[in-house]
Amino acid sequence: MKLFVPSGFLVLTLAIAPVACIADPVHTTPTNALTVQQALRMLQDQGYYDFKKIKLEQDEDEIEVEARNKIGHKVEIELDLYTGQVLTIEHD
Repeated sequence: MKLFVPSGFLVLTLAIAPVACIADPVHTTPTNALTVQQALRMLQDQGYYDFKKIKLEQDEDEIEVEARNKIGHKVEIELDLYTGQVLTIEHD
């Protein structure tokens, strides 16, 4: 059994079928925000070291960093993205 599909039917079907296009937005850091390198330098100057996880949270205006404090304890630090001020320190 042969199936015959007129070529006009195929073109018409494709022309009517909706096409979903989702663009991946480009995230840019505002020019007055700290860079990750600047944030890590500020933390190093305060005695933190052994940086393991660095996460930029633009929607919350924060940089989250997992590191060790001066006495070697693991901590998670949240910094203000613009000022570098330490917002919270959680001890693991």
